[in-house]
Amino acid sequence: MSAFVMAQIYKLQNIPSVADYVKALKALGSQVKETHLRLFRAHYGAPNLAATAKQLAEWAKIEGGYTQVNLLYGRLGHSLCDELGIKPELRPDDTHRWWSVWSSGWQDSSGFIWQMLPEVAEALEKLGWVTPEAFVSADEIANENFLEGNAYRVTVNAYERNPNARRRCIEKYGTDCFICGFSFGSTYTEIAKGYIHVHHLRPLSEIAGEYTVDPIEDLRPVCPNCHAVLHLRVPAYSIEEVKLLLSEGKCS
Repeated sequence: MSAFVMAQIYKLQNIPSVADYVKALKALGSQVKETHLRLFRAHYGAPNLAATAKQLAEWAKIEGGYTQVNLLYGRLGHSLCDELGIKPELRPDDTHRWWSVWSSGWQDSSGFIWQMLPEVAEALEKLGWVTPEAFVSADEIANENFLEGNAYRVTVNAYERNPNARRRCIEKYGTDCFICGFSFGSTYTEIAKGYIHVHHLRPLSEIAGEYTVDPIEDLRPVCPNCHAVLHLRVPAYSIEEVKLLLSEGKCS
């Protein structure tokens, strides 16, 4: 039986501030091409901000596939580091991981995963380069239909899957499940740290027209199991009802 080997996570040690990213990206000017913007938007919209280069190439429709994605992130990352006067750590072959100015990274069974740094995501928001078009997994779509298969790209109104609202919710309540207390990071190590679903207390299907989410009042972080149970009924069970179900199940 083989022993579990935790993946090595590559992460920039001197991560710039959001303000530094905004200033440097503005300074790069025409070096930021339309293909870079498509790449940023695809990555920003990925589940938990994490994806492989192959996935990003597909979602952003980058000609040249993952190789071109590597070049786009690497070359622009090099330029951004020059602008900021920083350098990522060296590889054994004395080259720099220029992509690490955008993301942390690790290898898993699906390939090499890039997870966009929160500072980069916020900088893109402040620059107006990303929108609330979200990439969500099938089990995060709150409706009365059960969906199977892989994740789907869906275009949504601002009130539906606003990444800003999600981020503010997590800042307030953390990434442990609000119902059962499950923590992905504690259970599956650093690789899964920060992963969580966000549940809308007010069903999106009942919202007509434009609606501004209050991240503190309207949203709660929940694990996929509890999220599924919440939506076993239409209308969905309340947080309190599922907590009671969980308590009764433990006592039985």
